[in-house]
Amino acid sequence: MSAINYSKWDDLEISDDSDIECHPNVDKRSMIRWKQEQIHRERDARRTKIVALKHEADTLKKQLDRIEKTAQQPDLEKKYNDTLAQLQKLELIENKKLTSDKLVTGFDKTAVTKAVQPPKNEKPAKKVVEKTKVIETLNPGSTGGVPAPKGKKASAPAPVEDDDSDSEDDVEVTEVALGFSRIKGLDASLAYISKHPYLSTQKYSDEIMAQAFKAQMDGDEAYANTCVHQALILQYCAQLGKDGVGLFFHRIRDPGHPALKIFQNDWKDTYTRIKERCKVLAQERAVSGGPGVETIQLQAADPGTQIHITGPPEDADPKVHEIFAALPEDFQEAILSGSLDNVNKSLEGMSVQLAEEVVRVCNQVGFLSIEGDIIDTIKGETIADRQAEMAAAAAAAASSEGDQA
Repeated sequence: MSAINYSKWDDLEISDDSDIECHPNVDKRSMIRWKQEQIHRERDARRTKIVALKHEADTLKKQLDRIEKTAQQPDLEKKYNDTLAQLQKLELIENKKLTSDKLVTGFDKTAVTKAVQPPKNEKPAKKVVEKTKVIETLNPGSTGGVPAPKGKKASAPAPVEDDDSDSEDDVEVTEVALGFSRIKGLDASLAYISKHPYLSTQKYSDEIMAQAFKAQMDGDEAYANTCVHQALILQYCAQLGKDGVGLFFHRIRDPGHPALKIFQNDWKDTYTRIKERCKVLAQERAVSGGPGVETIQLQAADPGTQIHITGPPEDADPKVHEIFAALPEDFQEAILSGSLDNVNKSLEGMSVQLAEEVVRVCNQVGFLSIEGDIIDTIKGETIADRQAEMAAAAAAAASSEGDQA
């Protein structure tokens, strides 16, 4: 093996060399400072001499160009050559050593690593459900009480503001977070994060954790457990800082590293808390039964009365068949079945106004023969009582207007 060649360092001139040797009675720091000052003085004097010799050489060159062959010409040429020789010698000494003031910038490049931002056109994979309030009538566009014939479209429902903005089922999850929540395995997770480096933030971790809560409420425990695992990966990577992704996966892949046990315990405890919380919420929902919805149900006011349900006879007036055909299809099937339970089930899916109008029309044409009044199962009042209250209120309003006039 050849010896290392240190000759490339011979051209360096170091003015404060710590390896300088001096007399034991002389302060080493002072000796180094004196040596440094001496080097700088000699360097400045040499450079000043070089500048003077260059100027002198230029002057002699011009004189030689102007004069003709005379007796003075040999003396000028000799002086000019001596000046060039001195200049060449000083420049050789000056260029022999590399100093800090001779350093120049070669290839200069600045690299700035910017934080990767998520795409601006990223859309949520699941949006908050838009709820609409629909007011239906039996025959939109006409003043009668007969439902609109089939094939005619009703007016478009008007959207209303969703007051239940905190609903647990309306989870907004971006597509990239939803894709990561379905991944299993550390290698696949690392590859996905490398492709989408902006994922390792608390924002996407929260989205996937909310998805875990929703999946648990839906009974999909395996997917919920996977979501918790993936959400914790993003959370840990975000908390470890700039190089958190590489640091996390390096530690988590080491079976003997304590970080693996900490992560597994956190995964288990977090999923257990979500599971217990969903269990409590499910029990509360089962007990409360959800908020009451105002519906119309057919129920006799008195125990002794009956409700007869029958479809239109074949020999009935054509207008009767036309009215029956215009009723909602599920209500037609309920009428033909003759079951009060089926009729009430069909009425549950209608708004109060639509259900009242359908029952009134069916009672008029004989599809429903009701011996008694229809009861509102939420408010406990009959439709006849409600209509009487509305008529009394209208009469009172008209009387008040007449007094003011």
